[in-house]
Amino acid sequence: MSERKKRWKPGSDFLSSAAAIWMVPLLALFIGIWMLFQHWYSQGPSFTLTVNTAEGIVAGKTAIRSREVDVGRIETVELSDDYSHAVLRGRLTNGAADMLKSDSQFWVVKPRVGREGVSGLGTLLSGAYIELSPGKKGKARDQYTMLDKPPLASLDAKGIRLVLSSHETRALGEGAPIHYQGYTIGQIEEAKFLPEKSEMRYQVFIKAPYDMLVNTNSRFWLTPGIEVSMSSEGMKVKMDSLESLIDGGISMGLPPGWSPGESVKQQEEFTLFEDEASVLAGSLDQFIDYVFLFDDNVAGLHPGAAVQYRGIRVGTVISAPYLIEEKSVRVFQNRQIPVLARIEVQRLSHRYAKAEKEQWRTLFSKQFKEGLRASLKTSSLLTGGKIIDLNFYPQAPQAELTKLAGYQVFPTVQAGLDQIERKVNMILDKFVDMDIATTLSKVNSSLSTLDGTLKNISAVSANLSKLTGNSATQQLPTSLHQSLKQLQETLQSYDEQSQTNQELRQSVQTLNQLMRELQPLVQSLNEQPSSLIFDRAHPLDPEPKRGKP
Repeated sequence: MSERKKRWKPGSDFLSSAAAIWMVPLLALFIGIWMLFQHWYSQGPSFTLTVNTAEGIVAGKTAIRSREVDVGRIETVELSDDYSHAVLRGRLTNGAADMLKSDSQFWVVKPRVGREGVSGLGTLLSGAYIELSPGKKGKARDQYTMLDKPPLASLDAKGIRLVLSSHETRALGEGAPIHYQGYTIGQIEEAKFLPEKSEMRYQVFIKAPYDMLVNTNSRFWLTPGIEVSMSSEGMKVKMDSLESLIDGGISMGLPPGWSPGESVKQQEEFTLFEDEASVLAGSLDQFIDYVFLFDDNVAGLHPGAAVQYRGIRVGTVISAPYLIEEKSVRVFQNRQIPVLARIEVQRLSHRYAKAEKEQWRTLFSKQFKEGLRASLKTSSLLTGGKIIDLNFYPQAPQAELTKLAGYQVFPTVQAGLDQIERKVNMILDKFVDMDIATTLSKVNSSLSTLDGTLKNISAVSANLSKLTGNSATQQLPTSLHQSLKQLQETLQSYDEQSQTNQELRQSVQTLNQLMRELQPLVQSLNEQPSSLIFDRAHPLDPEPKRGKP
């Protein structure tokens, strides 16, 4: 007892008790500060997302994911100041901070049904979340715009992105396929219309390894889905995939005879052609324009029609008819229809395609003197389409080299069905001008007069027979007597029973019958001129009348 008292010092127990009491809150404060530091240190950068509607997004619950891993969360959901869109405030974890770049993409993952298939079914139970596609370049931004739907190809996908421009009215949608020799090598990522240029622009993605097929000589054209063509070999029907038939698509390839060009860079621009036939026409930049003056009907000749030389295409029709403002009145007064067409010299010769245009004009002028002429030719009797056909006509009159509206005039002639039609019309006009009734009346009158004349000849012949048989007449001089006999023989040859008379009457009757048979033909042609070529329309079958009840 005395020993404890000896070891005790005033105030020592109080200080030790106080120290023990303050250690607990200090430790708690230290732990709290450590937790706050850890929370602050573990938090990544915050950013703002703008979206049209915040459907399915809940503040504090909706996760931000990348490849099915949580990398952040949405903290707040608010409306913009003008109430036009929703503003989301999100934050990433510290470990995912490097995923936020200037080209990072965000979109809402939810159940979707589209041409790509069905996606996002897992969110039916877990709820919608926001997918983050990590960026590759630039610094992190404070504000991003969320995509309306997932991108068709991620930014890190291997391949090449190109830009196609088209002035065609038929627009393709996002996701439409891109084919190479019938095999899908890519798709359209974005389609938008530029009103200031009045053109469609498509951003397309060609996935690897097919991106090596793209070069500077590559051409793109619209895939029709189904194509029907008729030629001398018959009818051909070409059908692409069912996807292209419904939504359309784009085909890529090299024009026939072209060699591959150099490799292209990202976002290289190309022209999207209407069809495969337009690819070569759009690549022909060496041509000579001519004005063709036709006397024939130009119905069926449209812009884009071919200019052919003995079946080989050498040019294209630009405008039919070609109206030349104030000069058009004078041209139409001359009963000629002007057509503007061009001779594409690259179709004639690749070797001399780069020659001066004046050299080509001089060559054509020489050919004009040797009989080179243009005429209209029907390319299809089924559709009535026409082309301009070039050929040599040595018997054609010499042509004068003139100009019209700054273009040299290409000499023309009439040929083909139009020339036949013109001749048929001339024959029909002559038939129409004929008065069949008056002609038949005159023939009948002539036949009656001929009958009377023949009767008079028979009477004179009989009198001469009596005269020559008379004894007094036989005493006349021999020469006069012989003359009377010859006159009698001549008259007898025109007698009613003679062969000459019968042949003459038969000829007149045949002519009369022919005129009567031509009368219904002329009447039919007047009512329906096309019946000379096509069958006359048959009348409808009579319908029996309804009986009385």
